[in-house]
Amino acid sequence: MTRNVKRFLAVSLLSLAPSVAAAEQFDFGGLEFFRGEYVTAVKTETFELKARHAEGGASLLANPLQTFAVGNWTGVNVSFGGTLSGVRLAIPPPNPLGPIAKPSVNGVFQVEVAPATSVTQTYFYTTNPADPTGAAKTCLWQLAVTYDAGTATCSATIGQAAYGTQGVICYLDNAQSWINPTTCDAQVVSAME
Repeated sequence: MTRNVKRFLAVSLLSLAPSVAAAEQFDFGGLEFFRGEYVTAVKTETFELKARHAEGGASLLANPLQTFAVGNWTGVNVSFGGTLSGVRLAIPPPNPLGPIAKPSVNGVFQVEVAPATSVTQTYFYTTNPADPTGAAKTCLWQLAVTYDAGTATCSATIGQAAYGTQGVICYLDNAQSWINPTTCDAQVVSAME
């Protein structure tokens, strides 16, 4: 029984994938480092989103909805930044985002995107918008949705990177983050501490 409890706890703890910030400063470069050349000194991780099929009706003819939820566990307000693209911003990102106790999330925003297209969303929250890679706690996430016209399905990856000299930990909740391969709807749940 102890073995099963340990296994259960290990799986539960692994559903939050932390990323710890390096103590060096780095230039955001307009957030262009995500175009394939990851900055090696910054802790970065990329995960494939699990597929989750919804029951019922929506099709690829509808505009997919990408939902993002962020928990601010830093104890101070954080500011939003990044590039969101789509048909419309259904719910804008909270800015600033106030702190909340673990393990809750308190910042939710949604982007409606065009059907049957590949799209990338890059966003971050930081304690210091004037110097997000220096004296700050900054977590950056990038959702990349790929549409395959041959199979008429979507898949997605989520990348995360930690910046700043104040020791941030960035989290991605793998259990609550998913993409629907049929409708291309996606959800990403993340947090920063």
